[in-house]
Amino acid sequence: MEYKFKQIKLSKAERLWLTEILKSNFSNVIVKSLRVKLWDKLPKDFDPKTIDNRLIRNNHLTLIGLWHVDPENAIFNHVSKIIEITKGLIFKNPEISGIKANEIAKLAGITERDAEIALKFLYDLGGFFGSASLSNTHYGALEAGFRQDDLPYNEFLRFENLEQKMEQFFIGRRPSSNIKNKKLFETRFLKNSGDFRMQQSTQNIWNDIRNNFGISKQTFGKKWNFVTDKYKRKIIFRDIEHAYILANQRFSKPATILAGSVIEELLRLYLESKNIKPTKNTFEGYITICEQKKLLKSGIFRLSDSVRHFRNIVHLSGETEKYTISKATAKGAVASIFTIVNDF
Repeated sequence: MEYKFKQIKLSKAERLWLTEILKSNFSNVIVKSLRVKLWDKLPKDFDPKTIDNRLIRNNHLTLIGLWHVDPENAIFNHVSKIIEITKGLIFKNPEISGIKANEIAKLAGITERDAEIALKFLYDLGGFFGSASLSNTHYGALEAGFRQDDLPYNEFLRFENLEQKMEQFFIGRRPSSNIKNKKLFETRFLKNSGDFRMQQSTQNIWNDIRNNFGISKQTFGKKWNFVTDKYKRKIIFRDIEHAYILANQRFSKPATILAGSVIEELLRLYLESKNIKPTKNTFEGYITICEQKKLLKSGIFRLSDSVRHFRNIVHLSGETEKYTISKATAKGAVASIFTIVNDF
């Protein structure tokens, strides 16, 4: 069978870019540094964002992208092994909720790092897992958990071959677009009676969030089940989506403010669900009582630092030429949402 994912025609520049990313050995890639390195070898108007997102996502190759530059890479065997091993674990224990890379590495006879990389590739294919704990040092997953329904089990039990799964991924995901096509991650601001609105597929946003933070919308939503009001949940989901879009589009200040408001409201509702009344009904008041009551673990320390940023620089008086809100600050604010909610 001739799979469609094998029929993508790469330009010379695209192939060079993907090959250089492969040379990073699945470590984090700094795009600016790579552009400088390849400056004399690429067209001056080359934009890596125009490469089909089924080949590359967040500056890392997908399995399809890897196939196009290195079809004999050992990672393909590793991924297949992990699927077969997981299938065996499911038969032994149908109640299994997930797998860990270090344990899989021993069963597969591969290094722990290779197991982490292969597990992340498998997670990104979709359907197998609902959540993952990602490595901070390279493209990899330390562990991955199944979704709450039976679909993941079916994916493993019905698995036949990896190329078939890659084809499903290829067909099921719309291609990113460039000047010639339509952008997958498109954000438009439409002016309507002085009001600006963002338009983007919610599914695409949460696919991106899952790839960046290792958590699906479903898993994330279950972390704050103490919020039962449907309208309130809808608003919180909406604001997280908008904050994520704004941060990625370099609208750093509104992204930071919006992320901060989401964290503040979630903390307020969290304390309310536990019948705990803070001394002050303020962002910092919620932080203080959470710290005193030891309600949060790792997240509280990161949040404390974030709060200082939110408090000091969201006002115009807090911004100076040397100290302003950066894209990194905005992305950190959005990331704090997932860090803190994980401790609820």
